[in-house]
Amino acid sequence: MYANTVLKAAGQKFAGAVALVAVLAACEHSIQTTSGSDYLAAYAATEGSAAEAAATDAEIFEAANVEPQLRFPARIGLARIGSDGLAPIPAVEAEAWRALAERLGSGYGEFVPVSPLIAALATPEPLQPDYRNNPWSQYRKSLAQVVREVRLGAARQHLDAVLIYETSGTAADTSNVLAVTKLALIGFFLPTEDVEAQGAAQAVLVDVRNGYTYGMASAVAEKPVQRITTSGNTSAVRRAAAQAAGTRAVAALTGEVETMVRDLRLALAEQRAKTGAQ
Repeated sequence: MYANTVLKAAGQKFAGAVALVAVLAACEHSIQTTSGSDYLAAYAATEGSAAEAAATDAEIFEAANVEPQLRFPARIGLARIGSDGLAPIPAVEAEAWRALAERLGSGYGEFVPVSPLIAALATPEPLQPDYRNNPWSQYRKSLAQVVREVRLGAARQHLDAVLIYETSGTAADTSNVLAVTKLALIGFFLPTEDVEAQGAAQAVLVDVRNGYTYGMASAVAEKPVQRITTSGNTSAVRRAAAQAAGTRAVAALTGEVETMVRDLRLALAEQRAKTGAQ
């Protein structure tokens, strides 16, 4: 019980940070096709040898020692991360991803939702974070566990890469110029509160087999204002507005992911043409 509470609290804080980062970055994307061996070769040149470089920091060496291996058309998994980990994709978001697949066409492959059930079945033993001493450390380990579960589930579904994404929505209400009518009975029937919602979403495309990161994308939804009456349930309206804002952010995210995937396919093809890779 305590573990779930800590994870949810940390997830909420992390979602807030995600929203802030997305707001600062607005809508954007980036790709990566660099070679791990080239990176380590340059590192080794400054250290003397690859062996010395590995001895200097084996963990860094291992993290860098990956190569891009994605080829299109590909089976790309969709993994939605929520406060409780890997979650089912809501129907409205699934429709946005389906529309993206249609825009890209069969030459890019297909998007396949990563099933939370299959992922759970494919995960032999979950990591055991320390719940008592360091809640943030517990959340970090839980996040690592979620990513591990996503990759294992994607592997069980024989996917080539997986797009891990998360979304957040926030909403705030303020009194508008009609708020003076709150003092009268008519105030319960006039729209005296403005509810403004902000949505943000971000995604990372990861190779299922070796963990190579191919790209990242982020998007922010517009902030429509909804007016409610004094008698209305402001908390419920805020929750609904925040959820709707998150959904709009996912719709915007698909546009960034589309550009990212198109750029990635071109960059990988150009790289293989230069190196003569088959």
